[in-house]
Amino acid sequence: MKTIPFFGTCSARSELTLASQEIPYPFGLCKIRARFPVGCINEMRLSFFVSMDDFEPAAGKPNGQNVLDELGQVDYIVGDNDAKEMQHTLIVNESGYYIKVYADNQDYYDHDVDVQITIDPILV
Repeated sequence: MKTIPFFGTCSARSELTLASQEIPYPFGLCKIRARFPVGCINEMRLSFFVSMDDFEPAAGKPNGQNVLDELGQVDYIVGDNDAKEMQHTLIVNESGYYIKVYADNQDYYDHDVDVQITIDPILV
């Protein structure tokens, strides 16, 4: 298993996309852990994508498949002064993919993005 860390600051009333390095082998996405700082008051939405490119748009959702949109009522998570940990299995059968974290900060204050995503390499 490997843990991919993501960290950045999403400015007030803006969006931020963070992309991993290229993953050079097929993998299973296993776990997502996201920490929300105090004061977020559920105003910062985090979404997680698997994509064939590392493009980080300045605005709007990134390219790729949102891993939370399959069965949920919403395709993002929110929080305030807490950490959310989700066991979430998604198999990517090809090499050369990227994982992206997309933050949509609807608050009037900047907030840090602190996410760790665990993958399990599939070695053939």
